[in-house]
Amino acid sequence: MRIAALIVSAIQDLRETKGSTTKKIISYIRCASNLPEKRVKRQVKAALRRGVEYGILRRYRGHYFLPIGDEVDRANRIAVRFARLPSPPRPSAKSRNVGLRKTPATRDRKKGRRRFANRSGNSVAEGKSPRKSRSLPFSTTTTATSFVGIPEANDISAE
Repeated sequence: MRIAALIVSAIQDLRETKGSTTKKIISYIRCASNLPEKRVKRQVKAALRRGVEYGILRRYRGHYFLPIGDEVDRANRIAVRFARLPSPPRPSAKSRNVGLRKTPATRDRKKGRRRFANRSGNSVAEGKSPRKSRSLPFSTTTTATSFVGIPEANDISAE
């Protein structure tokens, strides 16, 4: 919840008339705390999204500002309830890697598919699109002419 308090103080201290952008809020918090940049970015973006969702902050065209008047009381009540919410549990490192492991059977099946795709000799089967020819088809200098002895539909002299 510390990051939410830093965001509110950043918006108050920056005193932007149109509201503070995410970039300015992140730079303010990075100067105020000694947290790494990537961590601050991730936390600020998540906290801004939740702040707008719960009504603690207002957003207009990418600029964030605090509510005014009666909205402040409402936002404070929501902020107190929001502070009491438990933080979501972090997924363990073991659970993330379980689905990524491949069994030998699935590896063999995938190798077999690749082997057959390469044998066909078709470049489309390998996932590559066929290369387009740079030369123009036929000759562009020739004009449309009728065959000798075959009258055209518009040729009046053939009647």
